[in-house]
Amino acid sequence: MVEGMINHKTSRITYFFITLLFISQLPIFSTNAQHTTSTQPIVEHHPDLLLIVSPQYAQDTDIIIALNAYSTAVHNDLDWNTQIIPIQEGENTYQTIDSTIEAIYNNHPVKACIMIGEDLDTPLSGDADYLEQPSTLPWATLGGTTAYDITEHGILCTPTTIHICISLLYPTHDLPYQQKKTAIIYAFHKFTTQRHAIYPHAINVLESSALNTNSKPLYQSLAATMALSYTEDATNEAITSSLTQPCSAYFVHGHSTPAGTDVNNQQNSGWFSADDLDNIHTPFFGADGCYVGGWWSSQPDNNKLDTSVNTDWYGSKIFTSASLQVMALGLLSQNGFSQPVSFLENVFSHLVHGTTLAEAMIGQTTIGDTIIIGDPTFSFNI
Repeated sequence: MVEGMINHKTSRITYFFITLLFISQLPIFSTNAQHTTSTQPIVEHHPDLLLIVSPQYAQDTDIIIALNAYSTAVHNDLDWNTQIIPIQEGENTYQTIDSTIEAIYNNHPVKACIMIGEDLDTPLSGDADYLEQPSTLPWATLGGTTAYDITEHGILCTPTTIHICISLLYPTHDLPYQQKKTAIIYAFHKFTTQRHAIYPHAINVLESSALNTNSKPLYQSLAATMALSYTEDATNEAITSSLTQPCSAYFVHGHSTPAGTDVNNQQNSGWFSADDLDNIHTPFFGADGCYVGGWWSSQPDNNKLDTSVNTDWYGSKIFTSASLQVMALGLLSQNGFSQPVSFLENVFSHLVHGTTLAEAMIGQTTIGDTIIIGDPTFSFNI
């Protein structure tokens, strides 16, 4: 039974880990895209990639410049066209945004969208105690509400075919605007300048034996594509040691909250914290478990997606880690179905052969939601 069926009160995380980033300290964009200094959003009639910017950041000149530089780098690498879409307050409902995406897709198939800004109206996937979980299925599927199942409690977690790779880039809501703005610019600077970074052809997996009856073979099958280091019931010491070992991908699986994952079947013996991502040396990270794709809020269950209140959650670390380009967060190894529905089986197996994450996800059936954080144009340099 997955940890989503928790029946105990989840403690609030009180430790606030805030990395202050100042724009004056950010490097100037120094790739072949550095000539792109336009302050106007890109308008492209046949886009492969959409950058959807929330009302809070839609008019920020510095952010638009960073997005334009990233768009140029993507075009140079992949020959993808990008369109930047600023969302106004009156358009900020997830249904309206979904209609916008599908209208553009009907004109030219869109491969990926990056949703930029935590104030974008986002569907609910789960709400338990002070844990919030967003859903990206309305945006990742075509056909409006007929493509996914929804109840008053949120989008249901069922096997779903993905048509568009949706990635979230949501700074923590209660941080000052300047810090959130700087975090967004820093993330796109990474996506622009580290596109060709090379890491050892290796995968590191830490997994709790409390949940790995079916998932263990899936993780161990990764040895067929990359050198695999698989650790069952890792101790705190083993976790610390693993952080110093560069690898192409790093996975953790166990009972989870947005702030971390218990990778040991003995409680408090092997806790992988979201804060560990600031010390990790990998471009790709996957957390396998319930609520790993969400955040902490100040509200208990109310059947609506509440805002994040501190930086102690996995998704916030895309803004503070020096190496991470992208994260996959969710039930990555979920099985028990008659057909393959897990991210590991249907997506990662394509990703390791050099395709972009977006192209690896399109057309695949996954047990939604797998939340993507970061750059959907990411690919391994193989």
